[in-house]
Amino acid sequence: MKHMFRWVLVGLLMGLWATTAGAQGDPAQATVKRVIQDQLSAFAQGDKTSAYSHAAPIIQQRFSNPDIFMQMVTSGYPALISPKIVDFKDYEIQGGRVEQDVMIIASDGSAWMAHYSLQQMEDGTWRISGCWLEQLPGGSV
Repeated sequence: MKHMFRWVLVGLLMGLWATTAGAQGDPAQATVKRVIQDQLSAFAQGDKTSAYSHAAPIIQQRFSNPDIFMQMVTSGYPALISPKIVDFKDYEIQGGRVEQDVMIIASDGSAWMAHYSLQQMEDGTWRISGCWLEQLPGGSV
């Protein structure tokens, strides 16, 4: 009985440790989530400059100013403008790069998986280096 109590106590402590560790999460993941959320908020508010500031240099070179960048987003990625629901899914970090999947329910009710790539800058900040959308089966929500 005494040994059983010890194993139960060990199990409870391990469960508590795992819950605490999971709740703290990866600090890079929290930062990446904030960067994506901030850019989505900027899109919704029509704040081109702020949205553009979250783009990695490679994206900024391709779309040379906030106006051109916003035109690209509104024409090619309309699901990212004022989505109804944003739900962060799979996350993978490898060195200075992150892949983050985000389920989006667009303003028209269509469901998408946004596959984001982010790159860590020399100053430690994270910027969005790419995104592609995959329409999810099942039509509109």
